[in-house]
Amino acid sequence: MTKGLRAWTNKLRKQEMPVPSDVIVELNTITGDDDADVNQLAEVILRDPNLTSQVLRIANSVLYNYSNTPINTVSRAIVLIGLKGVRAICISLLVLESLIGERPRARVLELIARAFHAATQARALARAVEDRGAEEAFIAGLLFNLGEMAFWACEDVPLDHPGLLSSNQRERRDAMEEVLGTSFKAITRELAVHWKLGNTLEAALYPTGEMSTRVQAVIIGERISRAADFGWRSPQMKKVLREVMSFTAKDATQALMMVKQAADYAAEVALNYGVAEACSLIPSSTGKPKPRVTVKSDVLRGDPAVQLNILRELSAAASERIDVNTLFQMVLEGMHRGIGLERVVFAFIDQHKLKGRYVLGKGTDQWRNNFLMDIGPLCDNLFARAVSTGGCHWCTKSEIAANSQLYDIEMSRVIGKFPSFIAVIQLDARKIGVFYADRWNFGGELSEDQFESFKHFATQTQVCLGLFRQGGAGR
Repeated sequence: MTKGLRAWTNKLRKQEMPVPSDVIVELNTITGDDDADVNQLAEVILRDPNLTSQVLRIANSVLYNYSNTPINTVSRAIVLIGLKGVRAICISLLVLESLIGERPRARVLELIARAFHAATQARALARAVEDRGAEEAFIAGLLFNLGEMAFWACEDVPLDHPGLLSSNQRERRDAMEEVLGTSFKAITRELAVHWKLGNTLEAALYPTGEMSTRVQAVIIGERISRAADFGWRSPQMKKVLREVMSFTAKDATQALMMVKQAADYAAEVALNYGVAEACSLIPSSTGKPKPRVTVKSDVLRGDPAVQLNILRELSAAASERIDVNTLFQMVLEGMHRGIGLERVVFAFIDQHKLKGRYVLGKGTDQWRNNFLMDIGPLCDNLFARAVSTGGCHWCTKSEIAANSQLYDIEMSRVIGKFPSFIAVIQLDARKIGVFYADRWNFGGELSEDQFESFKHFATQTQVCLGLFRQGGAGR
């Protein structure tokens, strides 16, 4: 049997929880709040259709979408929730997915249900005292017992060890030392450090005398989730409610109402995170929501409804004067998810060069650095001709075969030779950039309907840019 902190951490990280570490590393490198980081985060999410659909579902949930206006793009979700909030959501989704697997164990579901309850309570408490780190408190509450959840998710651990399941803290500590050679809390901290799950989680696990309000919110939220197992009128709940009253300056009635409301939200949150099995295990002041069946998106086929929704969102965004970076990212997302174009890039015209700035889709990892095309007056290549003539172009297989000289060595190395759409974007007489999109080698043929949709997005981009210029927006 595995024993010791390092042994258990390595076992869980490498064998039992095959979290895509490369994705988490990418997410953790996105730490700033500038435009480049927002675009990079959107790209990481949009590579995974399942992660995309989950993030959008959560962004449209009661926790984030207060106005009940549909959020149809990842870019918009990042703007509304914030870069750090969406990044934390993604990491949580990846970790939870690795814990649940295809057939989650009963004990794991019980712990996940408690985790959602604790997280929602922590978020509500942080917001009650106007702590700006409410999302950090939520994630810390959600992953507070990560080590224990990971342990019970292992296939080779005892399912009925009485000591590990004991409510007596001394028996439980002794059992952990006997079975693990360490503690669940220590394992959680090691996993949190390795995956950079946040300072709030680490501080909540081992609190000191000087605790921030969000750390206090996490600790109280976790205590609420445990006390709720004994009932709303239990001595355990009454004790923790006194902590809530002291922390929030609410009276007994207000504190209980807030805690019950957060419990009701918790089941909805679990549902939006795709863990419907945990909903019925979360204490609620009312009924339990019925699980809803969700359909995973398939970006390769495209979706007319997604196209329409994103075009509507673009129209609304234009009136709200969003920044230009978000505009281009939303358009790329519409072309990618809505039309079904696997590789999409918008490149700015910089004198006699075409420089890729916004990219999306499999196979575009290096385009931001490598998409640099010469379009000077002496050049005769695909992009130089497109910029010269302006408008939208559909490069078919027959045209590529008849004009192979338009694809020089460097261009072929970067984008290959595939049927594609090109749109030159301009404001009045000034040409500012180019959209390029294709379905690469695994997406099939391009269609007339796709070309019309592509042109529609290009036109909408020009309209939005024109409105931005008139209003002095887009800085």
